[in-house]
Amino acid sequence: MSGSRGPQGGAPPKIYLEIDAAIRRDDIGTAIGLARQAMQHGLRHPVLFNLRAYWHETEGRFAAACSDLESALAMVPGDPRILNTLGRCRTAKGDFGKAVDALRAAIVAEPGFAEAHYNEGFACEQLGELDLAWACYERALQSAPNMIDATARLASLASRRGDRAQARALADRVLAAEPRHTIAAFAHIVCDLAEGKFAQAEQRARAVAQDPAVIPQAHVNAVSFVADALDGQGRYAEAFASYAQANDGLRALFKNRFEGAGGLETGRALARRLAREFAALPASSWQPQEPPPALPFGAAGAVFLMGFPRAGTTLLGQILAAHSRIATIEEKPLLGEGLEAFIRKPGGLAQLAKLPRGEIERHRRLFFEHARNEGVALEGRVVVDQTPLNTLHLPLIAKLFPDARIVFALRDPRDVVLSCYRRLFVVNAYVYEFLTLDGTARFYDETMSLAQTFRSSLPPAVLDIRNEDLVADFEGQTRRLCDFLGLAYEDAMADFARGAKARRIATPSAMQVTKGLKSDSIGHWRNYETQMAPVLPVLAPWVERYGYE
Repeated sequence: MSGSRGPQGGAPPKIYLEIDAAIRRDDIGTAIGLARQAMQHGLRHPVLFNLRAYWHETEGRFAAACSDLESALAMVPGDPRILNTLGRCRTAKGDFGKAVDALRAAIVAEPGFAEAHYNEGFACEQLGELDLAWACYERALQSAPNMIDATARLASLASRRGDRAQARALADRVLAAEPRHTIAAFAHIVCDLAEGKFAQAEQRARAVAQDPAVIPQAHVNAVSFVADALDGQGRYAEAFASYAQANDGLRALFKNRFEGAGGLETGRALARRLAREFAALPASSWQPQEPPPALPFGAAGAVFLMGFPRAGTTLLGQILAAHSRIATIEEKPLLGEGLEAFIRKPGGLAQLAKLPRGEIERHRRLFFEHARNEGVALEGRVVVDQTPLNTLHLPLIAKLFPDARIVFALRDPRDVVLSCYRRLFVVNAYVYEFLTLDGTARFYDETMSLAQTFRSSLPPAVLDIRNEDLVADFEGQTRRLCDFLGLAYEDAMADFARGAKARRIATPSAMQVTKGLKSDSIGHWRNYETQMAPVLPVLAPWVERYGYE
């Protein structure tokens, strides 16, 4: 910054020199204060935007930080340091796809930029791209072999993959250098939980939760792991109290993003808005007037696997993925452009209802292009979009794919709601509802109500599959599913767990699915019946409708 000139090319303003001096003596607080003062007086410089962005970032104002970094980048296009910081802030803001774009641009500008590789890996993790994340962390270590955070992230990914020996070895390497490293500790905890070492998991998790130096997000995660360990020991009242504490902590961290001025539309708000918009449109809006356009790239069909998170969609998706003619794509934005235009935009359903045939064909093609970009060979194959809350997007699916098949995953609503409340997810507008038990139950109720409305008016054929029936009669239910999809049953579907281990499942169900069919989670809600009592009346109509006790 010291080389900056004044407006007419003369000596730089004195405040620039003061900022430069503060940076050189590592007095960032003073530098930020001076930068804000300079900008209040109309001065503009990339360093000023950078410093103010850092201030916004440390205060949790990630949208403002991104705005300042984008302004800085406009003044010095392609600057790898600004791009890296922008990517990090976009990740913190929850804009993971655009974060990856910025970070990859930083790496193009400086291929050996270890921090950018690491940040790209973290953004890919949030997107569920676990193999890409692994490769990014490895590239970070190639450029910076002593980056223990990257090694810790590899340990975490290995624990999620179920490769516990590798996870523990990597975690031990990190902990030897930094004994209080939380990500490495979490890798051990995940392994402990998977191995049934619940007392050991509790001890490790409490050590992290009680460490005053850990960041708030890590503290929340540690408390949630304490709860899982207590649940494994049958100490359910204590476990529920810890789940509540963890969720309260997450809610405090994300409240401004979803409840502050200009906050993002949450899942329940979206469900209520879509219900109003759908009710205002005539039923004839959704009936195709002519056969739908042909599927591109030789694809044999589209199937949408939905329901509600933790209702068994991951299990069904992996069973279907074992079929030679099916490609299951797990929670990827295959409908992305349509969602932005017609679902997330207020008034979008009215525009969707009158979508011309040419636009329908374009969006159908985009869906399969996205599938092909996931590495799927489409010729002769049925694409399964496994996205639980596509339930809220049924009008879009019906308009684009009236010829599709809908597989609707069901599970005891009480187990579903408890599981959503207990599990750690990447927090987004839908997951934010899971941070209170009442919010989870009401989101379930509103989603299922909307699903009933949609299903009574929209053309795609729907098959309900109950998780408990699948566990009790795997082959019978799987044959029923294949018949519905017009496919022959294949014996390989019974060995789906073997393939699931190789497919890098990114959802919280990964650990359970790779173990195959299990009945131990059926009726788990009864262990928390006292704590769930306030929401049981909300769920009672669905318990009855779906045939549970």
